Amino acid sequence: MTIPNRTAVKLDELPWWRPLVVQVAGDTHLADRALDVFVRQLITAFEEQGHTVVESSHGDVDLLLIVTHIPEGPQSLPERIPEQSPPLSARMCAELGLRVGSRRTVVIAQVPERLADLSHTEVVEIGRTAMGRTAAPRVVLVNRDGREATLCTLEGGHPTETEDLADRIRDRLVTAACARDVGDQYDVVPDALPAAAWATSPTPGHLKAAGRRMGRLGLLPEPVRIDRYVSDALATLYREYLGWKRLSEGMLFLYDPDLDAVVVTASGSWDVDKRDLRENEVTVLHPHPRDGRLQVLAPEGIDPKGPSVEAWEVCALLSAVPTVRLGRSATGHWVPDPHGERTAPLIRGGVHAHVGVSRADAAVIESVLPNRELYPYGFGCGTDLMADVAADTVARSSAVNDATDPRLYARWPMLYHGEMAVELWKPGLPEQPLQGLLDAYAHSVRYTPDHVDQPL
Repeated sequence: MTIPNRTAVKLDELPWWRPLVVQVAGDTHLADRALDVFVRQLITAFEEQGHTVVESSHGDVDLLLIVTHIPEGPQSLPERIPEQSPPLSARMCAELGLRVGSRRTVVIAQVPERLADLSHTEVVEIGRTAMGRTAAPRVVLVNRDGREATLCTLEGGHPTETEDLADRIRDRLVTAACARDVGDQYDVVPDALPAAAWATSPTPGHLKAAGRRMGRLGLLPEPVRIDRYVSDALATLYREYLGWKRLSEGMLFLYDPDLDAVVVTASGSWDVDKRDLRENEVTVLHPHPRDGRLQVLAPEGIDPKGPSVEAWEVCALLSAVPTVRLGRSATGHWVPDPHGERTAPLIRGGVHAHVGVSRADAAVIESVLPNRELYPYGFGCGTDLMADVAADTVARSSAVNDATDPRLYARWPMLYHGEMAVELWKPGLPEQPLQGLLDAYAHSVRYTPDHVDQPL
């Protein structure tokens, strides 16, 4: 499926846009000529769109742009990216009172390499090395000829601009900054589930089995340890003071009718390998947030791990779809039944995978195109606007909203870093949760983790 390029929309005319306070800091007087020109043009671009650019602050900014220098040389780019202790972004955040690793921080540097000529996996490796060594979750790398600029994100995105560099990078950074982090906005409700109900729930086992199969299918990669990108000393610092251990991509979830709750994989920050889930590595949520916060439903006697950052997207999906009646089959499984005893969201479960898709059989699984008129650029996982994108997407799905559409599955690209796919409570859905959806990926979807589309 080809993702359409963005439309000619003005960002400041979209309902979620807001004026920002932007600070430019770091080595702002470097001899890197292309970088110097780009930064000055970027400052002008922010001001022309109605944002305020400041030279100093007390951390009360929406974007902190940190300009730095990456030396040239015969080594590969990842080898040349300097490491400092404390890391550049961490030091500046500490000085300004910002949380280390805040999504507000962006490191900008000049390189001789043209990242657009490199493979997806090569650019992801470069981006994550730069993020690890600077403690910044976003990096902009400007080619020294001034003809391209690439924005690298933690999720693995790396769109490259080759025209109107400052305006287009500005729009991507503004988009990211307008999205508010909500991944940690949850409350634990102690002893919310009876121990017996949790002990007899089949859902953790279903998620474990699906995670193993996703690993075999190549939909979930091996978690990457932080010391792949930084020295042992810095990795130890990250582990001890920030809890950063490794990057565990992907997510699985299921709605459990017995619990009237959604069960998601725990956050990768808990050192979770979603290909081999342990019993305590799933988290139960009330499907609907309360007062702007997710409700983690703790089983009696259990201190649960925090949910995956995609949990807000999951709850947005479940809240945005029609409901269906469910009853018990002869084998005891929940199945669609117009006279059934339970009401549930139409979505039974789904997966989030960092893969690219080149083809999907439309007779088996619906592919929903992104709404690039309203959301022309991607948002990071765990943000309020990513949850809005999820709700907007299922609202446009035929499989979800047209009762005569026989398809049991729907998928859609998450711009720049992978995709989400769901299965629906409809007649013919296999009784084993996520079996049919993963069968569709095994036989009807052509995908690869080695190339994820980076549309303009």
